[in-house]
Amino acid sequence: MAEPVQKKESSRSNRDGRSRWLYVGSVIILVLVVVTFVGAPVVGGFGGSGNLVFGRYAGEEITYAPGNFFARQYEVIAQSLRDSENEMELEWQLRLAWRQAFNSAVLRTALLHQADRSRIRVTEERVDELVAQDPRFNRNGRFDAVAYRALGSQEQFQLRNFHRENEAFEKFVDDVLEGAPIAAGEREFVAGMASPERSFELVRFPFSRFPESQVVRFALEQPDRFSEINLAVVTLGNREEAQRIRGMAVEPGNPFAELARTYSRDLYADQGGEIGSLWGYELQQELLDPADLATVVALSAGEISQPVETTSGWSIYQAQENAVPFNQERTSAVSAARSYMQTFEQGRIQDFVRGEAEQFVASFSPGEDSLFARASELGVEVIETQPFPVNYGNLPLFGRVQASLAPDLSDAAFRESFFITAFSLEDGELSEPVSLRQSVVVLRLLEERDLGEDGGFIVREFYPSLHRQFQSDGIEAAFVIDELLQDNFAAAFNRYVLGVN
Repeated sequence: MAEPVQKKESSRSNRDGRSRWLYVGSVIILVLVVVTFVGAPVVGGFGGSGNLVFGRYAGEEITYAPGNFFARQYEVIAQSLRDSENEMELEWQLRLAWRQAFNSAVLRTALLHQADRSRIRVTEERVDELVAQDPRFNRNGRFDAVAYRALGSQEQFQLRNFHRENEAFEKFVDDVLEGAPIAAGEREFVAGMASPERSFELVRFPFSRFPESQVVRFALEQPDRFSEINLAVVTLGNREEAQRIRGMAVEPGNPFAELARTYSRDLYADQGGEIGSLWGYELQQELLDPADLATVVALSAGEISQPVETTSGWSIYQAQENAVPFNQERTSAVSAARSYMQTFEQGRIQDFVRGEAEQFVASFSPGEDSLFARASELGVEVIETQPFPVNYGNLPLFGRVQASLAPDLSDAAFRESFFITAFSLEDGELSEPVSLRQSVVVLRLLEERDLGEDGGFIVREFYPSLHRQFQSDGIEAAFVIDELLQDNFAAAFNRYVLGVN
């Protein structure tokens, strides 16, 4: 194999990015890591055994091997976690670092797969050039052929293949990201979004104001949903099989728990079918026919139900105890009913709270009433927001829609109606009620400020880089095809890292 020819190192631009849990980081982070790794000391060298297979993409193995992309990703992520001095347990740190490294390797493999389909090729001359730039073979500014030949042939092959893939990856990413240039005037338009900023006083009516009496009334109208039941279950693949096992269960000498361990096909089999205590509405989510809930709730202690169809198959239930009917004197039962309503009947809660907010606005006299005094009379808070512009989606480029005592206010940043309401307000005027995720709020303008040219300075200066970053965020969704991914991470991590089979 010919030795690489030394050539002047080509410059590369730095690429910024943001890390995400799923397919860690954008492509920009991957490129940064690639640049960081090229020339870095290789742990254990490129050769040798020890390849650990964590999955496949498009038939290609996603492996951890000394010195490969997966391994290098892991080293950087693990070091970052160590430097952050976080308080996570060691096993969670390990799992996080390995998972993020695996996800990066999947994304890189997917992009290389697409690059190959796009017929992107890297010449041997370019590979020579990249190897020659490797700091490990640089002695006083010149390529050290002796150091390169000191690598075994297998290590040379893997090194050259690493650089070849790396170059193809970067070429493909560059082609994709350069495919959508910034439109004329786009930079100034986006910069103009930074100003003006407004801050507000919010009168917040949280959903927790929904009266307990109405929660109780709702629960009493459908008591089976809010009865507490203690069950065991055996789940089979079809009705006939479930009926046969039920026949065995009602005969003496066939403990339900043993039948569950032997025949059941659900998550409770290993614990003798025991589900434990749950509310009727939690069970109802598993039943394909809602009417079956009443049958199961009515079971006496030790009684076994007929087979019922569930999301897991055909199930037979045994009551471990008699059901405990809904009782409004039990705090846990009322809390369960409220929790159910907040999830499945939120419209009813929202209508009530919104009605309170509308009445507050209708009865308020801006020139005469004190906002704080009137809010205090009702037992609601007045909260001041941070200044923000029309920042739809809470982009990090601008002031964010937030208030420390109103965590659901950030939800408003994804509602066009919120910005129309907020930025149409006149001084001293109260807004119409605005519904958020867990509250209804009424706004009053506190301050408006024009940031002038300085407001959009950062956007104007760095928008090309930010634009490239935003484009890169969509690459994973566009090129990682779920059907081509075989994800064996959990089993591989337990086996290779934790030593658990």
